[in-house]
Formats: sequence, C-alpha cells, structure tokens
Amino acid sequence: MCEQRHTPPDMMRSVSRVYASLLSCVLLGVLTLTAWTGEVVLVCVAVLLVQGLVASAPGPADERGRIIRGPRLAPALVAAVIASAVTVRPTLLIGASGQHTGRIALVQSGVLVGVLLAVAAAVFVTLFAQMLRKDGRPRLVLSSGLGVTLAVVAAFASGWISAFRATGGPDVVTIVAVGCAVALLVWNVEGDRVLVATGAVVAAGAASALTAFLLDGFLTPWFGLLVGPVAAVVAILGQVLGRGWSRGRLHVAEGWGFPAAAAVALVGPVAHLAGQLATAPFA
Repeated sequence: MCEQRHTPPDMMRSVSRVYASLLSCVLLGVLTLTAWTGEVVLVCVAVLLVQGLVASAPGPADERGRIIRGPRLAPALVAAVIASAVTVRPTLLIGASGQHTGRIALVQSGVLVGVLLAVAAAVFVTLFAQMLRKDGRPRLVLSSGLGVTLAVVAAFASGWISAFRATGGPDVVTIVAVGCAVALLVWNVEGDRVLVATGAVVAAGAASALTAFLLDGFLTPWFGLLVGPVAAVVAILGQVLGRGWSRGRLHVAEGWGFPAAAAVALVGPVAHLAGQLATAPFA
C-alpha cells in the first residue's frame, strides 16, 4: 500500500500566510505604480482588481465546517462600483444644477459618503438576491450579514483612490503601501504572534518614515511614523479576518487570495485619512 503524506496543519497555515502576504505586496505594488503614473483611471483599475478579489471570496464555513451559502459576489461588486465612482466624482452627490447646499462638505467627504451609499445599495441587492434563492434560504440572517460584510470590505478599498487624489497623493500612497507591505512580510516570522505583531508594527513605522525621507517631498518622516503603524495594524487584522473567513481552505488559491485582498482593502480608510492629514502642520 502506498503511504499517503499529509501536510501538517501548522505548515499549511504558514504557507498560506506567506502566499497571502506576497499577493498583498503585489497588489500594494500595483497601487503604488499606478499612483505614480498620475492617471486616476489606472488607480481605479488597480482598486477594482482588489475589490474583485474581495468579491470573489469563498463562502465561509460554520463551526462544523459546512459552507454558508448566500449572495456575495453581486452585493460586493455593486458596493465596489458605487464607492469607487463617488470617490472619483464626488460631485455626483451635488444633484441637479442650482442645488449647491452642502456642496463643499460633500466634495471633501465624498469617499465617506460613497461608502455609505455603497453599503446601502449592497443591503438591497443582498435582500433581492435572497428572494431569488430556491434552496429554502437556510441561515438567512447569517448569510445576509456575511454578504453585507463582504460589500463593506470591498467599498473600503476606494479609500486608496481618495488618497491618490489628496495633496501629494503618490507620496501618500507609497508611504502607506510600504508600511503595509513591510508589516505583512514581518508577520510571517514564526514565533509568539503578539511579539511578531509588535515587531511588524515597529518595522512598518520605520519603513514608512524612511520612505518619506527618501521621497524628499513635503511629507516628513514624522508623517510616516504616524500612518505606518496604523496601516500595519489594520493590514494584519485584515489578513487575519480573511484567513478566518477562508478557514479550512488554506491549501487552495481561494484560501489566500481573499485574505490578501482583504488586508489591502481594509487599509483604504487609513490611506484616505493619511491623505487628509498630508496637509497638517506636522506632516
């Protein structure tokens, strides 16, 4: 009889974590390169790539390992398109000609309002998709909540577009992306996860500060020391969330593709806030 070889669970988790981190670095690299082209269309394409990976997430498993079925792709894609469109053109929220009430506030906070509209639309799409199901709609509330959660993650990725459109956008995107990439790479080091996470956050702050210094723009290393650790914490939590979502399928591509995209998408709001802080006196 042939002896079957099974990959140890700990090794499988480590390998999937490495794959997810490397794919996140690739996505962050694409975002950075498109930001330096100065073309918002290319940045949108890179963001839509991230959102597409989020939308294609596998169905999560329950405590017994059974797949929870429900709408995921449609709500996430709708949220992604709406959030990105409003971020690129926040003036869409102004309304008909002559209606200028709150115009400045709407334009400045377009990304935040866009996420709200995207989530609202995703809720309606999720409920409509549930109506079309013919399998008895088991776990209706749970599957609906998971679908909306996926849409929120996809919508958050639009924050990278907002960061690009801010003052010194390419610098902001680069500094945040470098911090995320370094943190996710350090996160693969074996050892106590609390100590490794602490080291990842510290390394991210140092890398972001060094990036700001090397860019020699108007952003100072203090800016990198501020946004780098925050982006690192969110990126690591995003990967942990994605890996928990893909539990039981860490040995296949869908088990590390979604964690990689989730880590990048959830940093979107951090990138947006970094873009707003770029003009602060300490930046």
